[in-house]
Amino acid sequence: MSGSTKQPGRWQVILAVAHRDLLEFVRDRRTLFVTFLMPMAMYPILALASTLGLRTALSDLDARQTPLPLALVLSGPDAPLVAERIAAVFDTADNPGPDWPASVTLAIMPPGEAIQLLEAGRIDGWIALPPQGGGLLDGQETLPLEARLAAAEPPDARPRRHLVALVRAVAEDARRRRIMAAGLPESVLEPVTLVFPNDAAEPAAASMEGVVPTAVAGVLVLLALLTATGGFYPAIDAIAGEKERGTIETLLIVPASTGDIVTGKFLAVFAVTLASLAVNAVSVLLTAVVLLRLLPAGFDLGIDAGEAAACALITLVAFCGLAAVAAAACLAVTSAARSTKEAQNTLTPVILLASGLAGFAVVPGVGGPLVAVLPFAGQVAVARQALSGGSGGALAGLLTLSLISSGVFSWLLLRAAATALADEELLFRGPDSAGGLLSRPAPRPLPTPMQGFAAALVAFATLWYVQGIAPADPALSLPLLQAALLIPLAALVAWQRVDRRDTFRLVWPGSAGRSILGSVLVGSGLFVIGAALMLTIRGTDISPAARNLAERLVPLVFEQPWWVGWLIVVILPAVCEELFFRGWVLAAFAGASPRRGRAVAAVLLQAAAFAAFHLLPERMPQTFALGVVLGWITLTTGSLLPAILAHAAHNAVPLVLLALVADGRDPLLLADGVPGWGVAVAVAALSGGVWLIAHAAAESKPEA
Repeated sequence: MSGSTKQPGRWQVILAVAHRDLLEFVRDRRTLFVTFLMPMAMYPILALASTLGLRTALSDLDARQTPLPLALVLSGPDAPLVAERIAAVFDTADNPGPDWPASVTLAIMPPGEAIQLLEAGRIDGWIALPPQGGGLLDGQETLPLEARLAAAEPPDARPRRHLVALVRAVAEDARRRRIMAAGLPESVLEPVTLVFPNDAAEPAAASMEGVVPTAVAGVLVLLALLTATGGFYPAIDAIAGEKERGTIETLLIVPASTGDIVTGKFLAVFAVTLASLAVNAVSVLLTAVVLLRLLPAGFDLGIDAGEAAACALITLVAFCGLAAVAAAACLAVTSAARSTKEAQNTLTPVILLASGLAGFAVVPGVGGPLVAVLPFAGQVAVARQALSGGSGGALAGLLTLSLISSGVFSWLLLRAAATALADEELLFRGPDSAGGLLSRPAPRPLPTPMQGFAAALVAFATLWYVQGIAPADPALSLPLLQAALLIPLAALVAWQRVDRRDTFRLVWPGSAGRSILGSVLVGSGLFVIGAALMLTIRGTDISPAARNLAERLVPLVFEQPWWVGWLIVVILPAVCEELFFRGWVLAAFAGASPRRGRAVAAVLLQAAAFAAFHLLPERMPQTFALGVVLGWITLTTGSLLPAILAHAAHNAVPLVLLALVADGRDPLLLADGVPGWGVAVAVAALSGGVWLIAHAAAESKPEA
């Protein structure tokens, strides 16, 4: 008797894993409470506190703007005449303005009695008139007045504003009297009039239009943070929890790849994250409805209902991409953790990083395609663009970029999670086997993916802080920044005890001549093509930071010996950055003999870290492309030397162009853009270099 067992299909396994993990999550009521019910209570609490504070501030502002009755005492021989003028001006005032008092009470007293009333707070102000004050008022000289106001607690500026407005009206009345006494018409004081016949007679209601964008920006950041947090606990339980329960080994023996298992777990975590997004979105909507009822009557938000609905829809679509990136990131981090405690400790700064990126997107002046492709920042930037009423075409382009970027980042993170899940050291080495604080790890051929990720974070943080203390002179600052990259790497290599030859691929490439020539052609051609694309897309408009860097580099080339500029701009970055990114980081992500999917993920991840290392946003696309090409060269040739040469050739092109400028010749890239023949030559160099490298690598492979 014989039979056969049909193996389950790939999607059957993926959906089974997702269903299993979702059931585990639903059974945990405490996690459900933290993930879903806490945000529903958080929004009303924050909105209530904000609304009460806003109502109090608006009420106080309204009270501060309400006119007060003004009680004044005048002293002096001509006090009756001045008091009569003040009363007449107040009674005949027509639309006097917001600083005009509600009423005026005038009294004439000796200075001693007036001071007593003023100190007792029974009057608002006292004016001591000089002798012949009335004559000065009707003559051609200036009447000096000295006014004292009563001290109030809390301080109130309205009596002062009322008195100033009243005295100005008296002065205007005196000017008209002087003009009439001189026999001139009143039009002498009003040579020009301005009328707006279409203005409404009544003032418009108070508006909160300026407050709304700020409030919505804060809500978007909070929504991004809570959406990302929605994948926190499901991801921890999906992998780290299974490691502690000892069930991960059973799961890995099923007839499915680690990629399929990770995909199934991702679908479960993604579903929970989407549910968290939906709960948060509903909470925001209901809170906004309640908030409108709590606002003071007469306030206009300045938002059209249809525009608000369209903005909410675009935000939800963009935040679906954010949910995918958050779920994949949480899985990638927890897959490298050996316990739930380690996963929680590692995920916390990741969530903080996500909130920081989301907050970056609401900074005034931040936006555009470069921001749209950043995880967590891009989705918030798209929502903010929709809120500001951007054009439909530009908004659709940003949304498309954000969704594509979310898909790419999610795929990369899932590849990293699958790689970590297949790492036997991470899988079977439990938390109890960890050594002491000063105990060094056992020797290993290559660094782990987690060590590559940690090295990239340390390098980025080190660069960030070192550039703050680096001198302005690039001859000193650029070597310092490279040292900040290389010194921690040297310490890490010594501590981890990896095989340096394998990690940094310190071998001579096969068919060395063609590999070297091809690398030089690729590096130089890539610079010209990248410069042409940037000039076409952005023109000559660059940020102040990029302009400042360029202005500091030019003296380095022209005012120093030629070898100094080449050493600092060409050789030093090529060696140091290749050792770090195409050496340590690429080896950690790719492993010894990576399959195609892992190799692609490793190249893209190290290229993203390489682009972030250069900080300037406008340089990141070209730097990312350079990182991808250099990663491919390294994996294809099996040696770091071709990547170093390609990097050096890439950096040498601008120095060659500057040398042509010094000789008075018209260089290729410093005229009115890159001519067509220049782009054609660059494309030919890039294509020829890729062909040389690929064929050299194919010929150097051993026969099967």
